[in-house]
Amino acid sequence: MKRKELDLESMIESVVEGLDNNQTLISDKPAIVAVQTKLKTNIAAVTDLKQKQAVSTKADYAIKGYRREEMTANLLVVGAGVAAVGAEKNDVRLKIIGTFTEPALNNMRESNLVVKGHEVYEAAMSIAPELLKWEVTQGEIDDLGDSTDSYLSQNPTIRNIEARSSRATAEIKARLHESYALIKDTLDPLMLPFKKINPTFYGEYEKTRIIISHAATRPKAGDKPAEVK
Repeated sequence: MKRKELDLESMIESVVEGLDNNQTLISDKPAIVAVQTKLKTNIAAVTDLKQKQAVSTKADYAIKGYRREEMTANLLVVGAGVAAVGAEKNDVRLKIIGTFTEPALNNMRESNLVVKGHEVYEAAMSIAPELLKWEVTQGEIDDLGDSTDSYLSQNPTIRNIEARSSRATAEIKARLHESYALIKDTLDPLMLPFKKINPTFYGEYEKTRIIISHAATRPKAGDKPAEVK
């Protein structure tokens, strides 16, 4: 959550806490109780959404990084064999397919790396018996095929996590702004009579309505409730 949302959340929680602490004063005011209940529902929803928002793609990116390293290692082994067979047979196509460097692979875009993996794999499959003399086994060729196919499979997982986090972020913002509007447009007018009925309670309410910036240590004297745009 951004600082503005954190500040807004703190204010809403303070308002709810203030109402909870003075339940006897508002229990016979159903309109205020209804607002209190809705605010509690929204705060509970925000807490749940924050957990979804906090889901990290770090582990998935780490797995994907490992798979790239595995695929690169397989490409170097099988590619060297393909290039050797190409040189042995004076086959220009095989030599071109199998000739590349590790830095070149590391600098390739994902899509290009996958294309290269498939290209080397298919070439290797067509000359698998000839690769044995260069100590490239069928198992190593299969490993290249498997690592190439699995490399991009991590992308949907990462995209799904990011999409869920984005949806949670948007809903958090909506819940907080709904709560702020409810306080500003409904609760504030409902609390005005307490200026006369119970000035102490009203003063406490006004204090809870101040949105304190997380960047500040305390509100300035005379601060008014901040407007949220």
